[in-house]
Parts: sequence; structure tokens; C-alpha cells
Amino acid sequence: MTEGVDAPTTPADAPTPALPSTTLGRFVAAVTAVVGTSMFGWSTVLVDGDATRARAQCMSDVLRTRPFPIDVRAGTVDETGLAAIRRCTAGLGPDVVRQMLVGLAVLAAVTALAYVVAPWCECRLRGLRRLDRVPGTEALRTDLAELVRQAGLRRPPTFVVSRSARISGNTFGAGPWRYVRLDLGLVHTHRVAPGVFRAVVLHELAHVRNADIHLTRLTIAQAWAFPLGVLVPVTVTYLRAGAGRHLLADSWRLAAFALIVQVSAWSVLRAREFTADARLTAADAATVRHLLAADQRRTGRWARLGAVFRFHPLARARADTLDDPGRRFTARPVEALGAGLAAGIAAPSLRDLTTSLPAVLPGADPVTGSAFVTGILLGVPLALVVTGALWRAAWWARRTGGRATSGVVFGAALAGGLLVGRRLAWRVAYADDLRAWWVEALLAALWIAGGALLGRWVADGARAHLRQLAPSAVRRTRWAWAGATLATSVLTATYVAMLLILDAGTVDDGWSVLSLVAAREATGAANPLTLLDMIAFSVRITAASAPYLLVLPLLAALFPVLAGRGVTRRALRLGVTVGAVGALVLPLVPLGVGAAVRDPGLTTATAATLVTSHTLLPVTFVELGVAVAAVASGRLSPPHGLLAALTAGVLLTPAVLVADVLLSCVAGTPGCVPAVGPDTVGRVLTHTLVVAPVVAALGAAVGSAVTAGLAVAGRRRGWSAAVVALLLVTGGAVAAADHRPPVRQQRDPCLVGVWRLAAGRSHLPVAAESPLGRLAGLTSDAAVEFSTVAAGGHATAYRADGTATDLYDLFVAEGTLNGHTVRSVERGTVTYRWTAGAGRYAQRDQVAASDRVLRVDDRELPLSGPPEDFGGTYRCTADRLVIRTDTDGHRSEQTFVRSPL
Repeated sequence: MTEGVDAPTTPADAPTPALPSTTLGRFVAAVTAVVGTSMFGWSTVLVDGDATRARAQCMSDVLRTRPFPIDVRAGTVDETGLAAIRRCTAGLGPDVVRQMLVGLAVLAAVTALAYVVAPWCECRLRGLRRLDRVPGTEALRTDLAELVRQAGLRRPPTFVVSRSARISGNTFGAGPWRYVRLDLGLVHTHRVAPGVFRAVVLHELAHVRNADIHLTRLTIAQAWAFPLGVLVPVTVTYLRAGAGRHLLADSWRLAAFALIVQVSAWSVLRAREFTADARLTAADAATVRHLLAADQRRTGRWARLGAVFRFHPLARARADTLDDPGRRFTARPVEALGAGLAAGIAAPSLRDLTTSLPAVLPGADPVTGSAFVTGILLGVPLALVVTGALWRAAWWARRTGGRATSGVVFGAALAGGLLVGRRLAWRVAYADDLRAWWVEALLAALWIAGGALLGRWVADGARAHLRQLAPSAVRRTRWAWAGATLATSVLTATYVAMLLILDAGTVDDGWSVLSLVAAREATGAANPLTLLDMIAFSVRITAASAPYLLVLPLLAALFPVLAGRGVTRRALRLGVTVGAVGALVLPLVPLGVGAAVRDPGLTTATAATLVTSHTLLPVTFVELGVAVAAVASGRLSPPHGLLAALTAGVLLTPAVLVADVLLSCVAGTPGCVPAVGPDTVGRVLTHTLVVAPVVAALGAAVGSAVTAGLAVAGRRRGWSAAVVALLLVTGGAVAAADHRPPVRQQRDPCLVGVWRLAAGRSHLPVAAESPLGRLAGLTSDAAVEFSTVAAGGHATAYRADGTATDLYDLFVAEGTLNGHTVRSVERGTVTYRWTAGAGRYAQRDQVAASDRVLRVDDRELPLSGPPEDFGGTYRCTADRLVIRTDTDGHRSEQTFVRSPL
């Protein structure tokens, strides 16, 4: 961002840090706002009305003849209906990509044209003449050459003269051409007031020294490109379609977009003035202050409000900044709010574009992958804004010995801007699938809390690193800021991605993820606990499908830890101590579980279920305890707590594998040969090094926030009452959201208890073209009769609340098909809800944590897919239960005996 070799002498009270100017961050925010509005604006301009109506009619025809292809409660998918819907929407992806790319191309073309033509227009409209072609200006050119040397420029700009009588100047240019305009009144001051001439010219040369000419001209070009390349095409499209009424209804939204874009652009132009004034020496700064004092324009609240839409700041603001240089280093929340608004407007359109790409991220599903790609595209500009402001504020606080900003309000303003900007976006505002109010409130609270934590993390990292660096270490300071920007980009990308994922998963429609989780839990409707379960579900799924998406933020979150060596050593010692103790104790857990589940009626429980429930769960609690203890001690920060949790997780990883080996022996595996395969190792590593640290980091952050809140409430009596009132209101909202009429279901108390399968038989039709039919060599459709004896059965636990669990140790059902022996083998658990009464029996909402295979002689056929709901008849006595089913030709009869307690 700098040019030249010899830095000019700066005044003692106006230092220049080795950090990027705030102009850069504001410029990035302006570009984000313009690009985002352009994308969804042109998606409106290029929409094909006939194609849209054809797709809608196609969808209507498909849904009229058959139900929606996805049944979230049963977990089934109608492939035929799904294929029909995909045919209806086949051309939607290419259309979206074309619309947005054309919009970006038009915006870039208009911006480039305005950028290139602006210098020519400036010269022609103002009648500028080159100074070296004006006779009698030899002394003036000599003094200007000396000022160029003092400004530290390697190559002098081209000086031009205008006919204006004002005592002012300007810088402009494009590409390698840089011009400094000297008004005729300023040229006259060279003879009558050389000090004023020197100060004004050095201010203009400071713009060249700061290399902000191109940022300035690009900003002005974008400010012109937005109305010409977005607003005008959108207006023409509405009027051509005869939808002027809709245009008037949307005028407030268009005005909001224009306001955000223009305010972002003008803030860039104002920020450059303060940065140029900072380059002046003490004497020149005093001269400029005297000139500013002569400015008689009005000051006050309305004048400051009007200055938001001006290229230059008010004279009073420039004078105040010269008197108090710390004003330039204040992290103003309004800057974060503007950047968040810009990113929030761009997020939906960017996600639509990335979803339509042929490939997004390896290992991630299209929805998750597109959300993270959108987060990366928006995380970089947001990181530049956040780090640029908070690092400069921390630098100034360290230099003056003052109190640095905590970053909490700055981060919260960024989150608020994201939420409001996303609601302003057309694609979201025009959607009919709005969420319940309590979902909106809870998610908004989570996002604002996350933004506050992000701002606090950046501020803590800035203070920690700058405390370790000498003020003269310019290169190391810049490298530290670059590392902070990279780490903040990763964290911000994940933050924005999770916002988009949970926003999309909580819309109030029939097949949202929130509805799916509620159906799985059989709660009937979503409640706050269901929403929290959905967030945990998203973390688990992301960790299972693409662990690097969570590993990278965890590593990035440790950036502030790198600065404090002493504190880092304390965190490592705590993690090693607790991790070693946990590693010694954890292998004993399966032994105790194995002894506890010994039941004459149940034999032994499933090894896989016990490993998941009784080894990985303690790992989570151990790491959570480490992180909370680290933060609660008052000597460590949340990043240090995360480091301690990760250290404990590394030591706990082999202990989980050892527990798996011991549990295999407890479960009675023949020969006690443990089966620790790659899948088991991957699951253990993912949980102990990804899932558990995420939970630990969240727990540590929440714990530190609660502790800080209680401390503040204890010091101020009014805050205590406010906290109690907030808790009461929150509790009432949760109770209201969770209130629903009870569902009356029949549950025969005779079934409640533990039952053991004594005998079973089933009839299964087999098609010749099915995988099983091909393995058995069928030439025509046939059927197989399976039978099960007590030795190969399973146990079922029916509970009074309507839930039940099937435990399969080694379930084997055997039959014969076309002369081949067929065995159905199943291990694991199946949890479901049951109803029984008046001789009718039903199972629904089944969730399987098991694996099932069909063995034909020595060949295996794995069975996949969600378990299906079914119903039938039953007969229950004190010690015997018989359940019969008949569904689509599949008949079964199972006889159970009650297990002694």
C-alpha cells in the first residue's frame, strides 16, 4: 500500500502504524455491497417468465398425481416422484448461473468504462492544462519537485492546472497515469502564502504516497456503475413487464440498497482524507488546521448526517482528527454494521450461484459445500474489515497505554448487519417459508453471540501479538496481521456457512431439517430443544462428511495462543494432566458397563452401541470439563481452553481404541479378537479431535460469558434485575413454544418390560432381478422362508413412554432359496416408537444404529436404507408376546418371552 523509499517526517502525535489503512477495509465492504446487489438484481432482469411458468406447471402436475417424494417422518424417498421433479427443474441451475454471471460481467464492464473514462472527462470538462506546458512556471515546478522528494515518491505525478479560483487541489488517474490538479487559486498562494501552498500540495501528494488513487477512482466508478448497471436494468424490466405496481412496492428496498452502496462508497472517500492528513509534518498540520478553521460551513447533528453522503469529511471532523489522532484508530461499530449489511445482501445470491456449480467441496453435500464456499468468498472481505479496524485500535492502545477495545460490540454489529442484510435480500424477503418467531429470536441471539465472540477473539489476538512485538518490528507486525487475517477468514467463513446452513434448515416447511429432527424425536412439533439438537446434528454430520471443515476453524481459533508462551504452557500442562488421567480411567468404563448389563435374559449387549454410548460420551465430557476449567480459572482465555481440550483429546484417542478392544472382550467375542478397522479409527479421531473440541470450545465460551455476566450483575444492582427478567422472559418463551396438546396414544401396559425372542418365522418375496435373486441364481420370482430360534434371537425393551429399543447381539434368521442357504445377520440397535391396543400393533419413527447383511452361502449382500414403519396384530399375556405382520407380501410372526428382572 506504500510507494517510495524515503518516508517523510511525520508529526509526533500522528504516527502511521505498519498496518493497512481503514480505507482498504471500507473499499472491500463497498465492493461486496455492489457485487451482491448486482447479482440478485440481474437474476431478476434475466429471468425467463415462460420457463418459470413451465417449471411451476410441471411441478404442479407431478404433485397433483402423487405425494411429495420425501416423507420426513418415515424417512422414505419416492425415487419416481423425485426423478420427475428433477426433470421439471433440470434447466434451473444453468439459468441461475447465466443470470448472475451476466450481471457481474455488466457491472465489471460499466465499472471499467467509468474508471478508464473518468480521467479524460476530468481533463476535458475542467479544461486542465499540463503545468510543464504553461510558461513562467519554472520556479513553481522546482518547488514541486522538492515537495515530491519530501513526500517520498519514487516517480513524480503529472501536475495539471485548472481555471478555478479555489485554494484546493485533487488527485486522479487510471492505471499508471497519476495526476495532481492544482487550482489557479492554489497556484496564486505559491507566491503570497508559500506555507499554505506547501501544506495543500503535500496533502495531495500524500494520496499518491498512500496509493489510494486507484481505490478512490474504483470506488467512484462503482458508485456510478450501481445505478447504471443495476437499478436502471431492474426498473426497465419491471416497466416492460407492466409490473410498475410491484416496482413501487419494492421502492423502499431499492432505496435501501442504494443507500447502503452509496454510504459504503462515500466512507472510502472520507477515510482517505484522514489518512492523507496523517502524513503531514507538525508545521504543515498546523497550517491545514488553520485553513480548516476558516471553513464557515454549518456544523451540528444535521451537518454530520449530511456529511455521510459527501466525498470529503466536514472541516470540523478533519480538525478534530488532527487534534486527536486516536480518532483514526477507533473501531467504530458502524463500520462493522455496513460490512455485515453488504455481506448479508450478497450471501443468498452467492449461495445460489455456488449451488449450481458442478463441484463444490470434496466430501461435502451440495448444500453444505455451497454454504462453505459462500462463507469463504464473504469471509475474506469481512476478515479484512474486522482485523483492519481491531488491530489498529489495539496498536494505538498499546502505543498510548490506554484501554483497547474488547471487540464485542464491533463483532455484534457485524452479526447484526449480516442478519438484517440477509433479510433485505430479495430471495429471502420474498420467500413464503418463514420461521416461527421463537426460532428467529433464538437463532438471532446465537448469531449475535457468535459475532461478539468473533470480535473478542480478533481483539484478544491483536493485543496478545502486539504485546510481544517491538514497535520498530514493522515486518513482524505485518506478518502477524497477515496471519490474523488468514485465521479470521477461516473463522468468519465457518460462521457465515453455519448461518446459511441453519437458516436453510429451519424454514417452516414440511421437509426442513428441523421438521425431520422433530419427527425423529416424535415430538410432533419443533421446540427449542429440537433446534439445539439440530445444531448438534449439523456439527456431527459435517464432521462425518468433511472433517476438515471443522478442523480448520479449530486450528485457526488457536492463533491468539501462539503469542503467549507462558499461558500456552499452562494450557498444555492442564490438557496433558487431565488427558493422561482420562486415558488411564477410560478403559475401565467398558469393563464396568459390561458388568452392569449382564442380565440372564439379555445375555450381552451390542459392542458397537456400547462403544458409541460409553466411551465417546466420556471423551466429550472430559474435554468439555478441561476447557471450562481452563477458562473458569481466570488465567486462560477460550482459545487456551481449546488448546487444552485438543491436547487432552490427543491423549484420549488411543485410550478409546483400547476401550474398544476391552469392550470386544467383555461382549464375548470368540477368541477375544478385537475388530479395530479403519472405520473405527476414523470415527474415534473425528469425535475426539473434532466433535468433542467443538463442544468444548462452545462450552468454554458460554461459561466465560456467563461468568462475566454474573460478575457485572454483581457489581451493578440494576443489571441483576435485568438478567432475572431476561431469564423469566426466555423461560416463558420456551414454555410457550414447547406447549402443545398431548397426543393420546394407546399403549398396552402388558408390553412394558423386557422381552426375549423365543422363535420367529417370516416369509419374504424375492424378485428374480433383485440383488438377492441374482446371488441365488433365480430365473423367476420366488420366496424365502426365514426361521429364528432363541439362540439367534434378539431382545426388545418396551418403555411406558412409548419408546422401545431392539438390541441385536448376533441376530440370525436362516432359510433356503433355490438350493442355497440364506442367512440374515444383524448387529446393533433400532430405536422406535410403538403403540398397541385393541389387538393392533404399530412401529414408527425408527432410527437404526445397526448393520445388516444377507449371506448366500459364502457371499454377502449388505442391506442399506432406513427401516420402514409397519403395523400388525399382537397378543400379549403375562409371560408371552406374539406379534404378526403382513405388509406387501412380507409376512412374519415373532414369539417373545418375558425376561426376568
